Amino acid sequence: MSENANRGIASEHTSSGRDSLDALKAAVDRTDWEAASAAVRSGWFPLVSEHGEATRVLLERAPVPALRSQPLLAMMLGLIYNTMGYHRVRALRYFVIAVRAARAPRNLTLNPVDRALIRSAEAAAYRLLGRLGMAAKAAQAAVEALDRLSDEERSGVRDLPRMYAQVGISLYYSGDTDRALETFAKGLAETPTTPPSSGFGNLAMTAGIHAFQGELPEARAAVEYARIGPWNDRQRSMYTGTFYRLAEAVLALEAFDAAAARAHLDALVHDRKTIEHWIAEAEVEAAVGLVEGQPGKALAGLEAYVSLRGAEGRSATARGRLARTRSLLQLALGNPDAAAAIVERDAPPGPLRHIEQARVDLSLERTGSALNQLKLATAQHLTPRAAAEAAALEAAILTRFPPTARSRGVVDHLGALLERTEQRLAVTLLPSSDFTRVTDALRHAGYSDLVESAPLRALLTSRGPDLLLSSRELAVLARLLETGSIAEIASALVVSSNTVKTQLRSIYRKLGVTNREDAIAVALDRHLLVERD
Repeated sequence: MSENANRGIASEHTSSGRDSLDALKAAVDRTDWEAASAAVRSGWFPLVSEHGEATRVLLERAPVPALRSQPLLAMMLGLIYNTMGYHRVRALRYFVIAVRAARAPRNLTLNPVDRALIRSAEAAAYRLLGRLGMAAKAAQAAVEALDRLSDEERSGVRDLPRMYAQVGISLYYSGDTDRALETFAKGLAETPTTPPSSGFGNLAMTAGIHAFQGELPEARAAVEYARIGPWNDRQRSMYTGTFYRLAEAVLALEAFDAAAARAHLDALVHDRKTIEHWIAEAEVEAAVGLVEGQPGKALAGLEAYVSLRGAEGRSATARGRLARTRSLLQLALGNPDAAAAIVERDAPPGPLRHIEQARVDLSLERTGSALNQLKLATAQHLTPRAAAEAAALEAAILTRFPPTARSRGVVDHLGALLERTEQRLAVTLLPSSDFTRVTDALRHAGYSDLVESAPLRALLTSRGPDLLLSSRELAVLARLLETGSIAEIASALVVSSNTVKTQLRSIYRKLGVTNREDAIAVALDRHLLVERD
């Protein structure tokens, strides 16, 4: 588990962790490796989170044959070393020992609880190492192992709810959201209903996932239980409560209460350099800035967070997950060309890419292309949030033309979808002129309450087509970065010098500049010269 995962668990185990550590020391001192496994089994989470260094020192005394015969000890060593950034290669060696030993024919009679712990820890380890395919397989095996435990075996596992939570997180980040939610439900079923109660992570993840997917009634129900259930403020704000706070923030944003949303973000207690949920947090922070009407500040904050994460922040995975947020912020800043470049370069294939491309096309006045993108998106499975955004975009396009049966049907579908899911943000992620038409159409269709129940306003700006750079002008702008010679640009693009001069005058006018240096500066700031893969 990550350092933040360890810290989030630590507060709930003080006495049990000390007892487990004492039992482990006694077992190691007499080289009783079966008893050592029993101690690790009983104090799995507190030994990692509270007493990691002391546990590591003790388990290092175990010879390799003992680690192979008792793979739970090897997995514990691997988890502890995995929290030490400079020792993750060593952690992998212990993971390999544990996994191979657990799967060896001689270990077919391995304690079922040990097998479940090893597979759940294996899934978490692969997840934190970015190997999501392997994490998914291990997580599925872990769920099966947990489900096979007898009632007697379950009663002997103190941290069963947390095991389900960690496995569910691995499934979620591996892209299997439905199975993740099922796993969190199983973890909640094992969670004590009186304090002190473990397993808050299951409830927090459930709330956050429903909020992100636009299933607000379900998110609200989970959040309300999180507020009054057998939990404490520390659980609500540490690692295990991250998705709970993000769910609260999203619900506040849907009511356009940016101050309340920011208060929930400020309540989080973790290290931003190591928290594994950083992308989700960065997206919500940016959304708060967008609702506050400060997209420039939001973009600067997002890029600062990305920079803080180093190589991980620059990875293709991170760029893909943040493409929608970056594109929205650029559209809010009036830079559809920059948004287009981001979507083209970073957005992964799938319905969300089509929806964001449609939003960009709408801002670029390409209504035909936008409709085609929406057709591709709606042919696939969509979350309620994606479906609402797609319906809002289609309504925006169709209300640009005289009313038809189709446009009325799309507006009615949008209204019904917003009403059922309690979403409001979807209709605000439109250019301001389209937002006005869509909200007027919703009123005429009988959905006045939707547009009057919250202080709705367009979060994106409208930009006239006369200010958009054409593909020819973008080509000239790219050459301008390399040379100031009109003759060289004309030669490279196989056009006349007079054509280049005309296009340069148009570029300068649209960018609001008068010379090459300023044009390049504005182009870089707006991502107009982003390399498209």
